Amino acid sequence: MNNYIKKYFPFVLFIGVMLILHSIMGFNGDDIRYAKVLSNQTLIDYIGFRYYNWSSRIIIDGLTVFLTRQNMILWKMLDIIIYSFGVYYIIKLVNRNYSKKISYLGVCLFLMYPFYEMASAGWISTTLNYSWCFAFGIISFLPLIYESRGEKANGFIYVISFLALIFASNQEQTAALILGFNVLYLIYSAIRKKGINNYNVLSIVIAAISLVFILTCPGNGVRFAYEVTSWYPEFAGFGVMEKSYLGLVTTFGKLIEQKIIFSIFYIILSVSVLIKSENRNLRYFCYFNIILVLFVTIFTTLIDISVLDSSLKSLGSVFDAIKNSPLMAIPDMFKHIVNAVPFVTGTLKLFTYEGVPGINAYSIGVVIVSLYFLLSVSVMLLKAFPKNVFPLFIFLGGFASRFIVGFSPVIFPSGARVTIFLYMALIALTLMIVKKLYDENSIPSKWQFVLEKTFLIIAALNYFIVFAISFVKYGIF
Repeated sequence: MNNYIKKYFPFVLFIGVMLILHSIMGFNGDDIRYAKVLSNQTLIDYIGFRYYNWSSRIIIDGLTVFLTRQNMILWKMLDIIIYSFGVYYIIKLVNRNYSKKISYLGVCLFLMYPFYEMASAGWISTTLNYSWCFAFGIISFLPLIYESRGEKANGFIYVISFLALIFASNQEQTAALILGFNVLYLIYSAIRKKGINNYNVLSIVIAAISLVFILTCPGNGVRFAYEVTSWYPEFAGFGVMEKSYLGLVTTFGKLIEQKIIFSIFYIILSVSVLIKSENRNLRYFCYFNIILVLFVTIFTTLIDISVLDSSLKSLGSVFDAIKNSPLMAIPDMFKHIVNAVPFVTGTLKLFTYEGVPGINAYSIGVVIVSLYFLLSVSVMLLKAFPKNVFPLFIFLGGFASRFIVGFSPVIFPSGARVTIFLYMALIALTLMIVKKLYDENSIPSKWQFVLEKTFLIIAALNYFIVFAISFVKYGIF
């Protein structure tokens, strides 16, 4: 047991910090409403009402109702276990020849995820619909992962994976991802003449049936009409172009707003291509990409700080106490900087603008930047993994899962929680790139040390921010 704990200590550490984070989580948001559901009706009646009037997520909704009526400790235990399993299997999938160092880097990357987004609609309600679907989606692939490694999964793995498949397929984003990746695996098996895996076919059938169920559910149509009226009346007049704009720009807008994960991924990907390439034009391309993402990250931070005084005014007496502080000169200084380049400022502000602007230089600029990020990542992934298109499919699958939200009227109220599958794809890809660089000895030991300490510092700082936000906004006190 001691040897096992030492070997897998990165995951023990991850579970420990999740325990600390969950200890402060309180009952909030939609969880309160779900807890009252059975006060005047049966669960069957409620599920039937939801199916015809609101949602196709009947499995997820049923479990949410059950868990919100229990002591929150039950959900906290389950959430830590399920989310940790998802993290473990993502890292294990990448870290095939187990390396504790790579596991530590993977844990650090997952600690960079803004987990407080899982409270945006209530801790229980949001996690079941997003982080649990991510984890169960990964678990649903276990038999295929075992097969791809030449190993045989036992009956228990098949049962757990099948149950995970049923749950994850009840959510439209994960159902589409499960269908897409299983179809790709089926094509891969046919090309390699490996023979058809029955579980692979079953997964395709289940995911396809789930998507048909979702698309034909009358409640989804009712909900769509209600949400257009309540949240985004202008959405009713949008065509494919406007919805595509929302899907594209807000996808990268959320990544840029959070700053950490996408910036690290983009820089490491650029550096990996730079290290291996002897083509001068490709090297210039990579240098430009590093400068671009650093510029966007730094400049959006300046914009955020420049409006800090406006945000503090809403605090009333707190603002009055500090408004004459020397520190308040910082927002004014940054205002002068961002106002000095109105085109850059106007373009970057559109990443967080909640709506579809008219056609002007700013809106054209933000579309060009978004398309450039999309295309440059795709090109660099093909260069970084010249004999493997699977990393590109991971990225495009994650991107598509968030892009499609642009066709929903609740794209802005949904916040960043619907970006979780893209975040997880970027985390997995970042770890894959680092693992490849380590295996090929492309990074000198001293730079490996710098990279590892940088990951550790960023992960610790981000975890502190996540803990603070969760405590203040969604805590039990």
